[in-house]
Amino acid sequence: MTSGIRIVAETEGAGAQAQKGDLIAFDCAAFLNKGAEVHPRRSESIVLGSRRFIAGIESALVGMREGGYRKVRISPHLGYRAAGAEGRVPPDAVLIYELWLTSVQERGPTSKPRDHSRLKK
Repeated sequence: MTSGIRIVAETEGAGAQAQKGDLIAFDCAAFLNKGAEVHPRRSESIVLGSRRFIAGIESALVGMREGGYRKVRISPHLGYRAAGAEGRVPPDAVLIYELWLTSVQERGPTSKPRDHSRLKK
C-alpha cells in the first residue's frame, strides 16, 4: 500500500480484485481524523486510476476484492493537502474513509490509435 495510507480495519471480499483500469462501483463515507463527518455514505463508480478522486482513495481501492470493506487513514499529502475542500475539509487534514467495494468490471486492453504515417499524402 502507498506510504501515507494505513488500513485501520478490513474485511476481505470474495469477488474479483480491483486493479487499475477496471470499472468499479463502491460506497464511501469520509470523516476527519477527529471524527467529524465530511460526507455521509454515498455510491460512486469510476475507472480505477482515472484520478477522479483524491490519490489516497484510488490507492486504497487497488487490490480490494468485490464485497470487501476497508477503513483507511489518509495523510494530507494524499488527500486535499494545504488547500482543503470547499469548507468541509480544513487544510492539511488527516482523513478517515470507509470503503465498500460493490462491483469490479474488468476492462479489456484499450485499442491503440491507428498509425496513419504510412498513408499516401
